[in-house]
Amino acid sequence: INGAIHIKLNTYLLQTALTRYSFFFFFQGIRVRALILINPHNPLGDIYPAQLLKECLDFAHRHKLHVIMDEIYMLSVYGDATFTSILSLESLPDPDRTHFMWGFSKDFGMCGIRVGVLYTRNHEVRKAVNQLAVFHGCPGPVQYVLSQILRDREWLDNVFFPTNKRRLKEAQNILVDGLAEMGIPVFKSSGGLYVWADFRKFLKSQTFEAEMDLWWKILGEKLLISPGKAFCCYEPGWFRLVFSDSIDRIYLCIQRLQQMLRDKIDEPIASSHEENEHIELDDETSANYINTSVDDVSEGYSHLKKISVF
Repeated sequence: INGAIHIKLNTYLLQTALTRYSFFFFFQGIRVRALILINPHNPLGDIYPAQLLKECLDFAHRHKLHVIMDEIYMLSVYGDATFTSILSLESLPDPDRTHFMWGFSKDFGMCGIRVGVLYTRNHEVRKAVNQLAVFHGCPGPVQYVLSQILRDREWLDNVFFPTNKRRLKEAQNILVDGLAEMGIPVFKSSGGLYVWADFRKFLKSQTFEAEMDLWWKILGEKLLISPGKAFCCYEPGWFRLVFSDSIDRIYLCIQRLQQMLRDKIDEPIASSHEENEHIELDDETSANYINTSVDDVSEGYSHLKKISVF
C-alpha cells in the first residue's frame, strides 16, 4: 500500500500491550482478563496463520488470559488463502479459557437473522450464557429453517460455499480495480466482505476531523462506508468498504465515488509517500505503534458512539 506500514501481530506486541494496559487499569482496580481475536480480521481482512494462533494461545495461557476467538467470517475466505480455525488445532494450551464464536449473519448473508454459536468447555461461562439465553433465545421456526440448511451438506459444500466465494472474489476485484483507477490503494486481503482503503490523499489535512468531513461528503452521495476512526485507527484517512453486494451496485458505487472525488474535492493533500512500500518492522519499532496514548484510545471509543458502522 502506498505509504502504509503493515505491522504483523506477534507475541512481543501482545506483551507490550498487556504490560501497558495492565499498568494503566491497575489504578482503576481493573485487571486485563482476555485476548479477543477476529479471524479473518475486521477491517483488514487479514488471516492469521496456524503458527500465530498457537503462539497467541500459548501467550494467553502463560498470563492466564481467556481467549475469545471470533470467526464470524471463517467461511468467507477466497482465492488461494488457507484458513485455520481454532477448533481445528490438535490441542489447546488452556481449553477451559478458550472460547469460539461464529454466526450465520456474514457467511450466510443473514444479517437480520441474529443467530450465533458459542463453543466453550468452561462450565461457568456456559452457565452464565444459558441464563442470558432465557431472555434471548432463538425462535423455534428460525432454528428449524437453519437446521434444515445445515443438514444439506452436499449442497453447502459443492454449491453454496464455492459460489459464494467466487462471487465475493469477483466483487472484490471489481471494487479494488475501480479504486485503483482513482488512485486509491487497498490492503491486500483474502477474507471478509470488505476492503481497507487508503483515502489519505483526499483529506484537506491529516486529521480525523478532515476524515469525518470526507465521510460526510461520501454519505451525501448515498454511499455508506466506515471511517477508520470507527475502528480506532491511529492514522486518519482509512476507510472500510463492504463489497458483498450485486455487481451492478458495486459499479454504481465506483461511479458515484469517482464523481464525488472529481467534483467536490478541490485540492486534496497528497500523502507524503511517493512509492509503494511494504515495511516489515522489528519488534522494538512495532512497539511504538502500540504505545498509543490511553487517552487517545478512550477518545476513540467515545467517538464510536456517535456514528453507525456497517
